[in-house]
Amino acid sequence: MLALSGIVTAVYLATVVSSIGLQQQPASLDSISSGCGVHSPWKFDSTHHSNRSIGDRSFYVHIPPSYNPNVPHAVVLSYHGYEEDDVIQEKISAFSQQGLLINNQGIIAVYPLGAFGPGKNGSSHVRAWQGAPYAKPGVDDIAFTIKIIDELEANLCVDKKRIYAAGKSNGGGFTNLLACTPSTASLIAAFAPVSPALYSGTLPLTGCNPGRVIPIIPIHGLADKIVPFNGRTADKNGNTSYALPPIPEYRQAWATRDSCSSTTKPTVSHPHESTTVKEWRCSWDTRADVKGYTVAGLGHSWPNTEGLDGGTASFNATPDDIVPFFEAHPFD
Repeated sequence: MLALSGIVTAVYLATVVSSIGLQQQPASLDSISSGCGVHSPWKFDSTHHSNRSIGDRSFYVHIPPSYNPNVPHAVVLSYHGYEEDDVIQEKISAFSQQGLLINNQGIIAVYPLGAFGPGKNGSSHVRAWQGAPYAKPGVDDIAFTIKIIDELEANLCVDKKRIYAAGKSNGGGFTNLLACTPSTASLIAAFAPVSPALYSGTLPLTGCNPGRVIPIIPIHGLADKIVPFNGRTADKNGNTSYALPPIPEYRQAWATRDSCSSTTKPTVSHPHESTTVKEWRCSWDTRADVKGYTVAGLGHSWPNTEGLDGGTASFNATPDDIVPFFEAHPFD
């Protein structure tokens, strides 16, 4: 009976491997989500979008036109800024752009929607993410993110080794919190905080213990007046809950977590006009990669050449730098 059971199991696994087309894209069975090999129950419109709900929360999903339910696809979770929303974040971060590939497949781009919080004056009704002083009290966006990942894996063909997170401003700060939290750091392979608002609740310098080395690509404009590159001790009203760390110290803190010493000097490059990149790689683990971009003349914006986010740069950060960084840093 044991021998027969082993034969049946082997036949079943071989069938699964064949049905999801692994000969096209090598992957181990444990990296393939349960949504592979079946028709998704989710309905997508003519632009390949679907708006999904979890309780009173929602997230916006875009699948590539070439989406194949038999082949695992990478996922990018992209978090909007304070007072903004999923549609704005899709526009500025551009992860739905046709032609973006990770592991030779189109990207499943996901734009979660933040919960309404009290805002900066305490009486507003605006969307924000956990970790900021203006977020909804008690909101658990870590749990919300985990539920989104569960829903994606159950309903779409997801490559579980290639789930990534990015975010801008308040969403960038929350992206950092995801990187610092073991329950999400164990699910998300790499992180891209852009102009991140790194309040103390996002654990930018201390209290951050992800449980593994983290690949992270922080991007910041040198002329950012909303989240100053050199940090601040309080807001203009003297409120210290709005204190922000200097971006160089924040990057060094990540390098230290990834095994670099405080005296280790990063490599320096200039991949784009007016852009300086400092990169720390101090571990035998290739995932230990901190790649900080500083863009001269850029304000509180996601770098792009079209001014989609209020400021222009000489490059488009998503296709030129973030997606290649994600491509290079899957879970092993």
